[in-house]
Amino acid sequence: MGGRPIDCGSTSLNKPDAKVTACAKAAFDDHKPFRVLYFSTFGFFKSAYGLAGDEVGDVYEVEYDSRALLNLGSGRRTQVFDGNQIRVTTCVKPISLGSTQEDVLACITPVNEQESRIAAQQQLIETTVCAILEHPSAFNNKMVRIHGYASGNFEYSELGANGCSGALWFEYGGGEWPPGLVAAVGGGGRPGSEDAEGKLILPVPVKLVQDSKFQRFQKLMSARAKKDEQSSKEDADTWTFYRVAATFIGRIDAVSDDIHAFHLKRKETDRADFLGFGQMGLFDAQFILQSVENNAVLEKFPPIPNPEHAKQPKSR
Repeated sequence: MGGRPIDCGSTSLNKPDAKVTACAKAAFDDHKPFRVLYFSTFGFFKSAYGLAGDEVGDVYEVEYDSRALLNLGSGRRTQVFDGNQIRVTTCVKPISLGSTQEDVLACITPVNEQESRIAAQQQLIETTVCAILEHPSAFNNKMVRIHGYASGNFEYSELGANGCSGALWFEYGGGEWPPGLVAAVGGGGRPGSEDAEGKLILPVPVKLVQDSKFQRFQKLMSARAKKDEQSSKEDADTWTFYRVAATFIGRIDAVSDDIHAFHLKRKETDRADFLGFGQMGLFDAQFILQSVENNAVLEKFPPIPNPEHAKQPKSR
């Protein structure tokens, strides 16, 4: 080993050149030093991701983000440079590389099988939506029972509760979405956690229980979406939106404490940073539904002013 690193070149993160990825993988397999870069421009910021392998077999993930937020959510194996615009992470040994669905070469984090089994066998936690929103990381990768109400529109799916500030992103176990949600741009939040060595503790498995209680909930969620659509089309002074209340069991996925603290300072006019879960990463925690525990109820939100109606000229 040793010598000058093989430069496998650079390519787009959106449409990576397979030859670039293959070059880096071949160099790693041949125990030769290498480097490879993937770059992207997303709206108002630029980002890049790369891998660099040295002559002794260590591999490093290198990230660039023009927004200077790479200090947030960093682990023990990470260093940040250049005003938080560059982050270097040492890949966990034993090192192996694999391609993502987008054909981007990345380090495959080893799984801590024992801790993953322990997490999967944990006891259910009785808590509230408000408690989770206040300290999300305390509930990360935990199974909880909570009472709340599901609501949303074509790009948002939320689980809230009376008296809470904010909401959880809401999905079904198995990756399904509730009725009414058509499309969403996901954030950078990832389920699961890691141990002291940086090995992955797998997300607690969640399989959706589609019993009679869920079927009732699903039916009401479909009715909610239709009523919301009807309300938004009516030419009236106010809109009345709907929600479906029930007691739920599921898994919580949450951001780190430093990301949560950063988001608490966020203004409504700030651009989305994509660091969390759900639509554009705007949610510090998400709830993955396993089951509905009681008979769901369709409820009304308090009416709000209709902004479209307010724009219309008043008759004299």
